[in-house]
Amino acid sequence: MKVNHRSGIALFFTICTILVISIIVYGMIYFMRGEVYHSEGYVDNTIALLLAEAGVEETLFTIKSQMNNPDNPFYKLITKESEGSVDVDLSRLSKGSDGVAPLVEGGSVKARLTWQLDAKAMEELVAKGVPREIAREGTITINSQGLFHRSKKQVEVKKTLKAMLVKGPMNANAVGMVAPEHGLFLNEASPESFKIETFDFWDPWGFFVIGGKTYMKEGAKVDLPKWLILTRMRSQMDHPWLDMGIGWTGWNGGADLSQTSLEYTDDAVKRQYYKWQGFFRWPWWSKVAEPYHSETKKVEEYNNKKINLYPADVYKRLANRVVDPEAKPDHGKYFTNVNFTEAFGRNKVTYNKVVPLYGWGDWRKVPNKYSRYFGNPTKAHDTSRAVEINGLTYIKGDVFLEGWVKGKGLLVVEGNIYVGGDVLTMPDDSGLESCVGIIALRDKTWDTSNENPQTGKIIYKPHHDSDWSRFGITHPFRNLSPRLEGSFHAEGGMELDTDSSMKKLCNMDIVGNLSVDYFNRRKMPNDVRITYYNWQEVLQRSTYDYTVDKKVDYTSLYELAIQKEIVSWREVDATL
Repeated sequence: MKVNHRSGIALFFTICTILVISIIVYGMIYFMRGEVYHSEGYVDNTIALLLAEAGVEETLFTIKSQMNNPDNPFYKLITKESEGSVDVDLSRLSKGSDGVAPLVEGGSVKARLTWQLDAKAMEELVAKGVPREIAREGTITINSQGLFHRSKKQVEVKKTLKAMLVKGPMNANAVGMVAPEHGLFLNEASPESFKIETFDFWDPWGFFVIGGKTYMKEGAKVDLPKWLILTRMRSQMDHPWLDMGIGWTGWNGGADLSQTSLEYTDDAVKRQYYKWQGFFRWPWWSKVAEPYHSETKKVEEYNNKKINLYPADVYKRLANRVVDPEAKPDHGKYFTNVNFTEAFGRNKVTYNKVVPLYGWGDWRKVPNKYSRYFGNPTKAHDTSRAVEINGLTYIKGDVFLEGWVKGKGLLVVEGNIYVGGDVLTMPDDSGLESCVGIIALRDKTWDTSNENPQTGKIIYKPHHDSDWSRFGITHPFRNLSPRLEGSFHAEGGMELDTDSSMKKLCNMDIVGNLSVDYFNRRKMPNDVRITYYNWQEVLQRSTYDYTVDKKVDYTSLYELAIQKEIVSWREVDATL
């Protein structure tokens, strides 16, 4: 029997072959996994770096968009400190916001801003004439770190930043409407101004201020009539139905200041009436003086500049039209006597030595219409002769004013202004809104009286006119209640000048405001209503330069400039 002795070498070679192939395959798999890992790391690092760079741009955007918020840490750091750091909120890049997806899902960004003031650059700006508190210049360093999966990348960018305060409006340094926030502004009032006389039962003197603020430096005592207690002042009274007003009729008189906020400096503005004391107290009613209403408050005294009031020489210097017969005697030709006569030659009224600014037209020039053919056209229907006031007109002497006015401007008179009737604004030649400011100043070269000024007054002196209309018969009630549109300042006060038997029927309606140094209600028309309107806003739309001085004013806003060129850019170790 033949026996074969096999050594098993084939199995050995087979196993070795398999082992070698396994090693090769494992090596390939390991190499491939390393390549995949390195590729993933490269992608993650690249995304992290891109996120860090996006954080730099987002930080710059955040500075620019939030810089002018005084409560923002950027504003405080750059404008108040010489150096310092703040963290920047960049959560919107990683979390997104309304309607905007995150920049990269799974990534995050954070940044820190460091500020360093450049003292040398600041001194160079100061040497060029820039005020030290106006400009800021220095270097901002932004460290931004991006994180994606386990990869962190941080970049550091330095840029130059300049911040300059923006020039603001110069309203405080420009002439215009006197006391533009006030419907009524007065320094001193006669004690009898708002008193209701005991036997004044036929149309007591009424005074109304609607809107704006009312300032009375020395305060006043204002009598309340019963009707006011029961109507507009009812919510301010403890017992409106039982409290008793002042006066017989209970309907008018005193002053209705319920629709304006009240300010005073020395003494309060107080209301006077008979207050109900209760059944168990005698007398049942007692006269009291209380703060006029809940919006009565004490304030600091206003200086002239704050209310847009300046000396006569300032107005004269800024005027584009000056009439001054003392400086130029030939200007005396502008002054004349103006006469008006009622129908049938009765009741002649004369304005002596005045510059006539008469804005009514001629009823004869009013075109006939079918609806007006048998009517009675008046001078008011012809607007072709409207007084044009553009810019600043300064007149030393007395002025007579009445009728239509157009344009945007101030009429400053160092003397008295006589108003003969309505003063109404109409659109200017370009169709835009007109406005007029009337300022009457005292001529202190000879008028030195403190208690009884002779100049600086706005005097309402009504008149009739036999040539007012086609019929030639003056309406008996014309000019009894004029409407004055504009802002009015009278250093010497406002008063009524007439000896007419219908004096008690003379009322006045002012649309704008009234400012006076001395206020004597008993010398004015019977009822005066002031409806506040801010003509200053209209006046500011004028092309005329009303600037008193050229002092530059600055706001709290900064014009920000960040240098486009990068001072330095580098990648640093992630430490944030």
